[in-house]
Amino acid sequence: MPMNNNSRNYAIVDPSTQQPIPETMEFSLLTKSLAVIFFIWYLVVLTLAYNGFFEILMKFNRRSRHQMDIKIDDENLEGVTILRPLKGIDPEMELCLESSFQQYYPNEKLEILFCVQDANDPAVALAQHLINKYPKVDAKLLVDSDQSHKDNYGVNPKVNNLMKGYKSSKFDIIWICDSNVWARPDTLRRSVYSLVHSLDDGRFTKRPVKLVHHAPLAISLSQHIMGAKLDEMFLSTSHCKFYVSLNKVAVAPCVNGKSNLYRKSDLNLAVSRIGEMAIQPSLDGMSGDQLRDAKYYSLLENHGLAFFARYIGEDNMIGIALWNHCGGRTGLTGDCVMQPLGGQNSWIDYCLRRMRWLRVRKYMVLAATMLEPSTECLLCGVYGTFAVSVLFLGCGFNKMWFCMHVLIWFLTDYFQVHYLFQSVRDTSNINSELLPYFLKASFKLDANIPKLPGKRLISLRRFVPMWIMREILALPIWIAAVVGSRVDWRGQPFKIKADLSAEAL
Repeated sequence: MPMNNNSRNYAIVDPSTQQPIPETMEFSLLTKSLAVIFFIWYLVVLTLAYNGFFEILMKFNRRSRHQMDIKIDDENLEGVTILRPLKGIDPEMELCLESSFQQYYPNEKLEILFCVQDANDPAVALAQHLINKYPKVDAKLLVDSDQSHKDNYGVNPKVNNLMKGYKSSKFDIIWICDSNVWARPDTLRRSVYSLVHSLDDGRFTKRPVKLVHHAPLAISLSQHIMGAKLDEMFLSTSHCKFYVSLNKVAVAPCVNGKSNLYRKSDLNLAVSRIGEMAIQPSLDGMSGDQLRDAKYYSLLENHGLAFFARYIGEDNMIGIALWNHCGGRTGLTGDCVMQPLGGQNSWIDYCLRRMRWLRVRKYMVLAATMLEPSTECLLCGVYGTFAVSVLFLGCGFNKMWFCMHVLIWFLTDYFQVHYLFQSVRDTSNINSELLPYFLKASFKLDANIPKLPGKRLISLRRFVPMWIMREILALPIWIAAVVGSRVDWRGQPFKIKADLSAEAL
């Protein structure tokens, strides 16, 4: 029977709106399976992200700090040696170094050691100036005694520089703090209390805390320094929320070396236990055999740190050693350390820095590095929207869901940045005069006259383009980092070996 030319297939119409109801798409088993996998991972990433975000809201504030401060008794505080490695002059370095002298800590229980390898380093005069300015503080400048043969324990110049301070420090607890970061005056008190009483953000932990660290932040001294603005954006948004979250979850150490506090005795013990698996020590601790080298350093007094000079990322490897061989974990205190950024610092410099450290992490924590781009807003939104659309919305990609995902993530980051900066600059329990100008609510963003009053609060007009640029660059930076294998550090190329140690090329 011939078909009627007037017969047509009409879409089902919603009687209330008289609009066609979209038909539900059918998907293959493979597509649905991928959607399930992506959806599960989407939930994991969102859980980690907002676990960190809410931890910041609950613990990085004056109320949480005050609850810990009222429990601290100066008489029960242990002695601490602050080690600050110096090389060259960084932006606002004097203010950063001076923050060690301004800690609310008993002078008789505090020692500050500035470590310099080159006697002609311009940082020598700055360190000596601060030592003279604070005569009541036990502070010393340590320079390599043999300038023709400077201390060399491996490829890591920071560890080589620190070793003289590590060996000569008079207290067991050491606080290694980079020369280019500023810390609040009340940071050390909470850090020591947390280490001694095994606290993470004020909460008691099941595993003993063996390393206390602080969330690293950065601040650009000018709106015209693109690389510095990108660093500031990265550290105060994506990096901080996941850094705090992973520390709280505590399945493995996640440590940035800007500001770390631990016991020498614990680190020496960890190296000793690594060396127990070797029959004989190496001849000089630099044989390339990890076990024999660890045994070599374990036989020397206070040489535990020297073992980690073989690694570019010594901070993470120290965290792993204390975790695996001392049965410990890491802990935060609700404090951040702030790095002021200036100078010639382009967006390309930012990309190169991120690529360098991603390549180092690729060898140390491969799985985490390979998954890292999936934790960024845009890529997370793409696979998350695909999963939600296929499983629940009956379409391949719901643009409205993606836009809502990006908007909520953006608002979270915008609020988090302001919350973190307000937390750092809060002066309710510290002397406001000790707050550096670059952390005050306003200052002139001009490299030539930085200390005159002016606007500093981050407006949407300034925040949006930097946020978008940072998010767009994240995936290309990761691809370039994973594809490449060469690591350039301070002008020297390295390769990372199978045992995670580095070798200069």
